Amino acid sequence: MKIIVTECRKDSDFPERQMDVTHIGLSAAADLVGVPGERFVHVYPLNEKQLDSLRRLTGETFDPDGYEYFIEAVAG
Repeated sequence: MKIIVTECRKDSDFPERQMDVTHIGLSAAADLVGVPGERFVHVYPLNEKQLDSLRRLTGETFDPDGYEYFIEAVAG
């Protein structure tokens, strides 16, 4: 399983970029969105506070003013 963050422009429905953040682990990803690990089965939108936490975990940069971000687990 991979954990992916998708970045979409706020005025678009198409992804601009996908980031593989599997290295943070399922538990951290589930904690980020407030669900138990066994229930991390949907696509979850990320708010600014969650993005800040994710930045600390990954070192990635995020632009919440221009983009929307979503996290999900995918097969692979």
